[in-house]
Amino acid sequence: MSNPIIKAIDDNRAMSDIGSAIFVKREGQSKYFLWLPVTDMPATGSAPETIEKTVTTSRTKNYTFGRKDNSQKEFTFMAHRDNFMILKQDYNKQLNFLQVNPDGTGWKFQGYVSFYQDAVSLGANLNGKGVITVSHADELPLDDVTDIIGESVIFTNPVEAVVEISGTDKYEAIIETDPSDATITVASSAEGVATASMGTETNSHKLTITGVTIVTITAKKTDLADGVTHILVRVS
Repeated sequence: MSNPIIKAIDDNRAMSDIGSAIFVKREGQSKYFLWLPVTDMPATGSAPETIEKTVTTSRTKNYTFGRKDNSQKEFTFMAHRDNFMILKQDYNKQLNFLQVNPDGTGWKFQGYVSFYQDAVSLGANLNGKGVITVSHADELPLDDVTDIIGESVIFTNPVEAVVEISGTDKYEAIIETDPSDATITVASSAEGVATASMGTETNSHKLTITGVTIVTITAKKTDLADGVTHILVRVS
């Protein structure tokens, strides 16, 4: 059997989207921290335009690189209160972003944030569209983002977004985090009408709520970004 001129070469480093994410660095932060989960991510740059430089003595057309267009980058996120709260905090602010790939490479860019809720479709998740109007994007990727990204406290068990209680009943839930020794605080949108308090039991935290309120649960640990989630409580 004769040898082919070009050998069969596979790219065994090809990656799926699993593990890719957008990180953000806000004012006063020294590292990038996970922003919000997305279902797709924007391109961080574009090919430069080509400018023709052909002259009458040229035998072929000749070109040089022109400007790159950074414009707007869209991404899709799940439409719910936690993500809305993050985006409201960052709305119309210029932030530093880092798109991270599963192999630790990444792309830096800066831009202003806006967002809106997408159309609602029967039998589909509620989605939102985020828009980053890019003011600057690095032309070359980073080889390793390890030293410039930080960890975040995360909630490891499901926390209900909306709960209902009857009359003078109360709502109780166990809140678990990673790391498990994070300090948890709660704040109520209806101080004096509703109360929320935390109790500690075996490396988890017991949440108790009474009354109509939106409760903000914040999990903190030194050098990590806060974990934040919300519960809307209604009385039936």
